[in-house]
Amino acid sequence: MAKPMLGTSEWTFGAENPDEMERGEGSAYQQRQSSATESTIRSPMPIRPTQDANGKLTVPNSRSTTPPSLSPPPFIGGGGRVGGPGMEGANAWEWLTRSASPLVNGQSDRRPLTMGNPAVLGLWSFAMVTNLLAAYNLFLPHKPNHIIFPTALLFGGIAQYLAGFLDLFYGGTFSGTILVSYGAFWAGSGMMMLPSAASTLDSYETAWDLAQANAIYHFFWAFYTVMLLGISIKIKSGTFILSWCLFWVFVTLLLSAIYYITDVSAVLRVSGVSAFFAALGAYYSGIAAVMEEQKVKLPVGKYRWNKRSHRKHHHH
Repeated sequence: MAKPMLGTSEWTFGAENPDEMERGEGSAYQQRQSSATESTIRSPMPIRPTQDANGKLTVPNSRSTTPPSLSPPPFIGGGGRVGGPGMEGANAWEWLTRSASPLVNGQSDRRPLTMGNPAVLGLWSFAMVTNLLAAYNLFLPHKPNHIIFPTALLFGGIAQYLAGFLDLFYGGTFSGTILVSYGAFWAGSGMMMLPSAASTLDSYETAWDLAQANAIYHFFWAFYTVMLLGISIKIKSGTFILSWCLFWVFVTLLLSAIYYITDVSAVLRVSGVSAFFAALGAYYSGIAAVMEEQKVKLPVGKYRWNKRSHRKHHHH
């Protein structure tokens, strides 16, 4: 096929119809010469659909020679300036993504066309395993909880860990880091329920040595959590429900550390109550993320000072 001559050809990018986009097929672009018949070439590059007021995906007219106006994100080349360096990369990113609200857990307002929100899996896996821990701490504080081993290792651990990395790709710098962190925590906790891994604890000579080690372990995880809690209050996508979860996780870890030192079962029971509150917040946050994609806004407690700060920065 002859190459198009400069000034005599127009290129149009677009799907044949919206159904083609929903099936995930490639888009078609057409080469139209001023005095020749049309020919169609298939391209693997998808287009970016737009959304109307009702949230319905629409596709630009495939016959139109003018692509929709694009505003490059500030973090990909050119600093968000039209015509700046790196504009080609920004355009590619816009074409390959669609808009998405960052309200629940995300630092970017763009989402890959065919990708859902992985934070939902991470939140619910965390909620499930935390809920099980809460039940044993509150009602059966001195009974073995090894029955939660599969959930701790696979769901609360590995599934949450992988969801965190996917959330980083989704744009959730902070939320993805949280999910990877506690996914690793629960995967490690699950592994310690295995006899082969638990045998490493035999290196401690006395039960008091082991209790001290557990206290130190949980205390520093509590310190890490309170650091995340402080950040959740200041970031522009921070919400009360996210801070709620982190606060009760901090309380649970801190009380667990205190229990290992004091061996007072009442402290462990109270940590079970705080773990229930953390799990409840994670369940609700996941529900809010799912309903957000259905154009249903559930209250998540957006901080007012972050809204004012964001508007002030935008005006500048």
